[in-house]
Amino acid sequence: MSINYTRARKIMHWLLAVLILFWLFVSGNFVSSAEGEQKGMILMFHSGGAIVILGLMLFRYSLRRKSPVPPMEALKPWEKVWSVRLHLSFYFMIGLMVLSGILQGIFFEQEVRVFGLINITVGHNESMQAIFNNVHWLIANLIKLAIAIHVLAAIKHQFIDKQPFIKRMV
Repeated sequence: MSINYTRARKIMHWLLAVLILFWLFVSGNFVSSAEGEQKGMILMFHSGGAIVILGLMLFRYSLRRKSPVPPMEALKPWEKVWSVRLHLSFYFMIGLMVLSGILQGIFFEQEVRVFGLINITVGHNESMQAIFNNVHWLIANLIKLAIAIHVLAAIKHQFIDKQPFIKRMV
């Protein structure tokens, strides 16, 4: 097993980081603030992008399974365990985020068309839509928390432990 990430894996990491941060902090806010026909257009972009993110995450997970990169030896045993758990939680939460978004769209008050082509709305049900909206919001915040932990851990390992963690990913 290789100790460092390949160039392709580094690019995939940073591409997903930018996309996920954009979807969490920008695209989601656009959806929340939009109304009427404009909301439908933004939802088309938001839902289509989320499907792309899910596809990239699944591809990245398959690479991880086929060719794992072990945690750095400098990590304490408990840090290695939590590193793996945190990384796996990203895959799981992104999957749940997309699923809750789809379920939310199924019960939305107007058509939600993924990529502008596929209408996923079955019929408006305000109660069900509200439940999945709350789940979507909760998962988004859990992902934000996991990102903060991930970044803080990288900074801690790099600058306090004096290990070249960040160098592995740039």
